[in-house]
Amino acid sequence: MKIKLEIEGVDPKEVERYQEILYALVKCGGLTGVKGGQTILHFDHEGTFQGIELDYWPFRRRKI
Repeated sequence: MKIKLEIEGVDPKEVERYQEILYALVKCGGLTGVKGGQTILHFDHEGTFQGIELDYWPFRRRKI
């Protein structure tokens, strides 16, 4: 899978950074695969993308 992103007026290094984050979100299911939960992006103290945390319930018994 490859994501190609083109944004006018933005530094190419920033575009690469956005591509990396979008690729990771799609790959782990954090963009559209989490229902009733959270996708949390983690960055270090310099603002460098470090990872993705998914917080959701894969199974929950519902009251009838």
